Amino acid sequence: MKATHYSHHRAANYIDRSRHPLLYGISQEADWISEDEFPAAPEWADVHEDWLRFVDSKGETARFVSRLTKSAYQRDRTFAEIAVGYFLETKCSLPIIEWEPHGEARTKGEFMVGPPDERMFVEVKTGGWQKDIKEAEGRNSPRLTQPKYINAEARSVSNWAVIRTAVSNGYKKFRDSIPSLLIIRDDYLIPLDKFLGPDLALYRSGDGCFTDRRYERLGGVGIFRVDLRGTGLHYHFSVCENPNAMNTVKLPQTVFQGYPRCDGTGKLK
Repeated sequence: MKATHYSHHRAANYIDRSRHPLLYGISQEADWISEDEFPAAPEWADVHEDWLRFVDSKGETARFVSRLTKSAYQRDRTFAEIAVGYFLETKCSLPIIEWEPHGEARTKGEFMVGPPDERMFVEVKTGGWQKDIKEAEGRNSPRLTQPKYINAEARSVSNWAVIRTAVSNGYKKFRDSIPSLLIIRDDYLIPLDKFLGPDLALYRSGDGCFTDRRYERLGGVGIFRVDLRGTGLHYHFSVCENPNAMNTVKLPQTVFQGYPRCDGTGKLK
């Protein structure tokens, strides 16, 4: 029965054995093959193959393959981590110098990036619109079988709350001796950087995460999003610095040139 499911979904989901050999190989063993319509478009198949080639070129495929073949939720979380690593190294000139570096206590982050004299500890948090639906309507909601965007659908979302939760959940990993960045992979129905999301989450007087020293071991938060348009693939990234961070963890000013960067003053750097 699984082979029948695979045959149907392979035809519908644009995974081509010769064009996407790594993605094809993973799909052969995947539990998610009958869960959804991944990757939904040939361009998305191309993108995910590029990400897989990246980790394969680093000799790191084995680190991810078991998670990539589990549920659709686990697959998407894992691809989000890979996409961030790909972006940091290929678009931001921040080479990955360590995978799963040790964080505070016995925790681990996703990457250590940058030249040895300007290392930066990176933790990635993921979520997305499917998680919102599951929490609101349950795992069996028929909405999960439909496309991400439906014409005229209205949904409320507290994007500032998503950011605060990510900061709170990820903070335990950050050390006090090295620049640190929490990157949130944005795949929500309403982008996290819209409608004052970061401002309310991080800089609102009285309760923003970065208005006092509660999160002083965190240098900043990055919002990362990927989308496809008629002109091709686009990476969106912005950085929110923590003005109350310890000096030892603040983000180097030399990184992320060309991407929006703010510090709560209302001005972009």
